[in-house]
Amino acid sequence: VCAGISRFQCPLCRDSDVFVSEMLIMGIRIPFRLPSWENSHAYAALSERHSRCDASECLCPGGREQAEEEGPWHLLLCCSCAAEGTHRRCSCLTNSTASWECDSCAGLGTGKRQSTRVPLGWGQGPGKACQ
Repeated sequence: VCAGISRFQCPLCRDSDVFVSEMLIMGIRIPFRLPSWENSHAYAALSERHSRCDASECLCPGGREQAEEEGPWHLLLCCSCAAEGTHRRCSCLTNSTASWECDSCAGLGTGKRQSTRVPLGWGQGPGKACQ
């Protein structure tokens, strides 16, 4: 009944026209409304995309919430779960890296990285490599 008349149907054959008519004849009242879950924002979070850098140390000057369309501050989501994200630079990824996998999906310490060194010019001197 929470679904209202638009989803009210026979549990065996899934017919709604004849079933609704029979229920009304028997005196069963069916609310003329949209399903209750469509009126609330109970499922709104399911359509939201993860939008922050989850690296242990975010290096972005604009903070964890900032993301750009491309470049070192482009936010990559985990290609397996999409529940974690990282800026390319925060995980030592090159600008051409198109996918990344978080430690939770790849196994701790094995997050897939395309590069093991930060190219010079990103503010880290020679010999400073990402682990």
